[in-house]
Amino acid sequence: MTSPGSPLIRLSSVDARDLTDRIRVGVEAVWELVKQAYVSRAWSVLGYDSWDDYCTREFGNTRLRLPREERSEVVASMREIGMSTRAIAAATGLGKGTVQRELETGGPIGAPDAVTGIDGKSYQPKPAVSEPDSGGQRGDEPRSPRRRPITDAFFDAAYTLTKDTARIARLAADDRFGKNSDQIAGSHLSDLVRARDAVQRVIDLLTPEG
Repeated sequence: MTSPGSPLIRLSSVDARDLTDRIRVGVEAVWELVKQAYVSRAWSVLGYDSWDDYCTREFGNTRLRLPREERSEVVASMREIGMSTRAIAAATGLGKGTVQRELETGGPIGAPDAVTGIDGKSYQPKPAVSEPDSGGQRGDEPRSPRRRPITDAFFDAAYTLTKDTARIARLAADDRFGKNSDQIAGSHLSDLVRARDAVQRVIDLLTPEG
């Protein structure tokens, strides 16, 4: 909403989409910077006793809140660089329980060799504990990991695809694209064709016949 007396700015659909995509890219960059700050121990360099203290004192209520559809991707990427559950919670503002659920339901991720806690010390990841079976006893057979609902997983994948497609389209509109198109085609045309064909197969499956 605009404030009283302020001029109403009307955007074309193209300008609105470009603005939205730039915001998304900016938000992604912020999370990459957060991970960089964690890995480089920026909090220690600035004299903080822990990552938690750093996040609270430096950012407080200004910390970005993760949209629900982006939680799994961001949380998984933070875990892959060795951030502990509590460290992820401190950076994102999510509860520890929420972070743990995202890690459990977000699909398989590369387990780090070591996890770094908010105090900067490294720990070995704790092995997953099997849940009790229907009889109340711990089952001898390992349980299959619980999978996310396919509708949620598909939503995340489609969202990422749309975002990446918009980024590629912007690069193709860059004034340098024409001069470098032969090199780009040699490196990426076959990948783009395979991606197009894969997406077309899914579109065909989702399109009602007749």
